[in-house]
Amino acid sequence: MSQLQLNEQLRAALFQLREVNPRSYVYLLLDGNHPCAEDDALHTTRLPAREIPARPVTVPRADFAHDPAICPALVTLYSPGDRGYPDELLLDLSIAHAWRRHASVNGSYVCGWLVSESPIDQIAAHLAKASELFDMLGGRRRVLALFEPHRLSLAADAGRDGFLRRWLGPVSHWLWLDLHGQLRSLATHDLAEPAPGNEHLGQREWQAQQRVADARIVAMAMADTRHMLPVKPETAIDAALQRATARGLRRTEDLVFCALNDFSITPGWAAHPAAARAIAQALEGEQTLSELMCGLSDDTLEEIAAQRDAG
Repeated sequence: MSQLQLNEQLRAALFQLREVNPRSYVYLLLDGNHPCAEDDALHTTRLPAREIPARPVTVPRADFAHDPAICPALVTLYSPGDRGYPDELLLDLSIAHAWRRHASVNGSYVCGWLVSESPIDQIAAHLAKASELFDMLGGRRRVLALFEPHRLSLAADAGRDGFLRRWLGPVSHWLWLDLHGQLRSLATHDLAEPAPGNEHLGQREWQAQQRVADARIVAMAMADTRHMLPVKPETAIDAALQRATARGLRRTEDLVFCALNDFSITPGWAAHPAAARAIAQALEGEQTLSELMCGLSDDTLEEIAAQRDAG
């Protein structure tokens, strides 16, 4: 998909939602924790000075209460009764920015486009509350920025419909870009009602959320080597990181190298005796897995690489 195609696809989706839900607003969610440059036209400090002023409303993250500037912010793109978008260029800017940063290792500034019948202050209050979740690993409530596109993609693929329906609350539709640059969406009416035991993210989901930083590095490395991202890349990359962790690896560079080999060769590459020895040596901590693999003979590396064809 190109940026132009994305622009057309998103506009078509939002137009249909506005037609079906004439009392709905369309909001833009920006993440101050992954900001753009201060001279960027989409920076929150510049939005009120636009010819058609856009006034961001802060989503008060509990962990960022000391610095509201790095909290998320909502901007109204469309209100019930508007004829089209009052500021067409602002919508175009948001799409262009989301496209530019969808695979950034630094995270996305544009988190998504939200549709709701509730006014902006209520949506901001809901998102602030929804960001505080019960951590199944730590046994306590803490802030999880699930509104970040990468994190939301993982949650959407986890099959936790009941949780997501409760998490969306007054937001009827949430649209965002995944690492692949594909437009994804959640619709409340498509999600099952929460059932007992399905109101929270489970331990597996929390573990996946903890791997997001490493996953972003894997995605960046795949982009640098022009390796095509798989379908639903967030979940596929997390699965590769799970396999690396199951092999005992803990250092980020080892985890990333192992995951990259899963994609460039096959997940079975690590079963080769020489690769298995290299992993065992990496666990001792003296050398990285990359250094150990580079020390293998060309013939051995060719044997390992040949598993790509076998796979």
